[in-house]
Amino acid sequence: MIEQGPEASIGAGASYALKSYESSNHNDKPGPVSSRSGFTDMGPPLPHVAMDFKVATAQYAMYLSFEDRARLFAELDYLLNPEGWEEDDDLPRKASYVNFLKWLVEARHLDWSSLGFDADGNLLCAYVGDGGTVTAAFLPSPNVHWTSDFSSDDGNEIAAGQSPLRSFVPTSLALLARIHGPIEHPR
Repeated sequence: MIEQGPEASIGAGASYALKSYESSNHNDKPGPVSSRSGFTDMGPPLPHVAMDFKVATAQYAMYLSFEDRARLFAELDYLLNPEGWEEDDDLPRKASYVNFLKWLVEARHLDWSSLGFDADGNLLCAYVGDGGTVTAAFLPSPNVHWTSDFSSDDGNEIAAGQSPLRSFVPTSLALLARIHGPIEHPR
């Protein structure tokens, strides 16, 4: 179960304290910012953001396979490549990424099709399968905006919603089962 606060229960009752990797001011953007892109006196912050995201991933490493961690790190390196960013782009939000990690570990659906960031720096995740598409925007608050689009002989079924992070686990599992079929996970 995903819980807010310093204690979290992940998977089959494995409890541990979630340590905050954020600065003491609890700001999920790096350092002193002189523009929307976060350029500081130390230069472009994207390598620092990538490092912070990888540190966050390491906190959940025991719940992810080596291949899953490597895939996340490769995707972060691709998404946070400074050459692909404009100066006025908002930086990705660590809190949004951490909420994605919490969901990812709890839902155990590591077969995402693509990741990205929206204009506000929130992590976006998409799952595409033969049965349709599910997308999710993980917010820094423990909320998720999601969409689904399923095709059937009767036509398209399109839905959108907002769920608290904890409630999104069963919601997403039901949605993902419709595009991929149910997946059995050993607990």
